[in-house]
Amino acid sequence: MKKISKMTLGTVQLGMDYGINNTTGKPEMRVAHEILSFALNNGITSLDTASAYGDSETVIGSYLKQSNNSPFITTKFFTASPPESNEADIQKEIIGYVESSLQKLNVKKLDCLMLHRAADMTIHGKTVRNTLEKLIKENYINLAGVSVYNPEDINIMLEDDIYQSVQLPINIFDQRLIKTDMLKKLGSKNITVFARSIFFQGLFYIDPERVTDKDMLIYIKPYVKRLNDISAKYGISIGQLAVSYIRDQEGITSLVLGVDTKEQLEQNIQLMKGPKLSDETIFEIQEQFGDANVQKIMQILSRPKRKKGNK
Repeated sequence: MKKISKMTLGTVQLGMDYGINNTTGKPEMRVAHEILSFALNNGITSLDTASAYGDSETVIGSYLKQSNNSPFITTKFFTASPPESNEADIQKEIIGYVESSLQKLNVKKLDCLMLHRAADMTIHGKTVRNTLEKLIKENYINLAGVSVYNPEDINIMLEDDIYQSVQLPINIFDQRLIKTDMLKKLGSKNITVFARSIFFQGLFYIDPERVTDKDMLIYIKPYVKRLNDISAKYGISIGQLAVSYIRDQEGITSLVLGVDTKEQLEQNIQLMKGPKLSDETIFEIQEQFGDANVQKIMQILSRPKRKKGNK
């Protein structure tokens, strides 16, 4: 298997507008290629994308067509077939996604194919897992995995050894997996673990004093203020707190960090090289953010972004 670097470049921003703090929007193709080139020539060997990330796969494929780099690529799909669909139709749909991704990415084999929706593990019975097994045997994919949102999804995933990789949300505010032994359990089974949402979609960088949204005032502002206070107290940047705290958790293979610009990529690479946090800092993080309402925060972040000029 190809090497997976400790940082995986998340490419959703290369294919669509994404993130609460993204002011630059989707970069043009030339800039996207510059970002990919800098990443792959500076120690990053792993890319994350999905069929649902706008034209992210196409952007990556157009870059790889003119490059000698051969990164580990994770892509994702979800089924549109209704639950009552027959096995042949579901299998045809999944294979169609794979063939489309292979073509767009300009690769002959997918390093890792993930279910983008954990419900697909169960919604079609065993058909999805049987199709993934077929794809592995026929050399279309190397690893099968699941992108999850809740610890419960991981428990379901662990019931079937076809799934050897997982992408999960985890950050300073979202400590659901840290409070349990789930990361150790994944590590003991040699599951490849990609950690996403490290900066909570850019939430950590908002100015708490400029928050006016009613829900954000209740569920987000107090925690962002606490994060700013801890950053000032220990003299550690918010970005370094966020990265070091998750990077050094047992069982984490790679951190999926997305960027809007090349400058952000350079900053993230430096953050990945940053120091470990002290036990005192780790304890305070766990004390201050253990009660954050993660589900409510996610609802707020998933609300449609208002277009500029709209009231």
